[in-house]
Amino acid sequence: MNAVGRLWIRLKRFRHRRGYGVHSPFAFDFLTFVVYERGEYYAYRDLAGRHPVSVFQRNGHLVKCRKFLFRLANYVHPAVIRLVGNVEAAEADYLSAGCQSADVVCARPDATGRAVAEGAARKVELVCLAEDVPLAEWKAWVAGPSSESSACLIVGPYRSEESRRAWEDVKRLDAVVVSFDLYDYGLVFYDRSKQRQHYIVNF
Repeated sequence: MNAVGRLWIRLKRFRHRRGYGVHSPFAFDFLTFVVYERGEYYAYRDLAGRHPVSVFQRNGHLVKCRKFLFRLANYVHPAVIRLVGNVEAAEADYLSAGCQSADVVCARPDATGRAVAEGAARKVELVCLAEDVPLAEWKAWVAGPSSESSACLIVGPYRSEESRRAWEDVKRLDAVVVSFDLYDYGLVFYDRSKQRQHYIVNF
């Protein structure tokens, strides 16, 4: 998306900035300390060296997205990071660096890759669905979390009208308790101790 399109999205979502109007302590903390966190983590410099960007992108949206992935993995602290489909190398590296103790598992973009090893069903997972995962498979991946502490990230939920509708269907799944719509990413959590809610985020 070009700079003008990005600005238009941010203007449309202006009233959803920085947790404004969010009353849930969980959601407010997540927005404050994960989505909008601006601190420099120890690994950012090394990751930037491995995945350089142009001078024009250095302080832009691409870098902001990659740093968010690092913070997300650090926050969820999964035992398994499950990369479904063709996740870009930089995105995979930022996720992995965010939780170095996690096992990184690559899965097929169709739901046949959903099975987990016997005895691992209660492990906390962070599942990342790449853009090549068929829209028809989203529900299968999202609906069966390995743990209530798991999370699922969908890349590019607004890339087409069909993907937007698929994202709306995902949010209505019984398993989904809290969802965050960051435009670039759709993110769902399953913890039933939280109040069911959908948040639009000006990211």
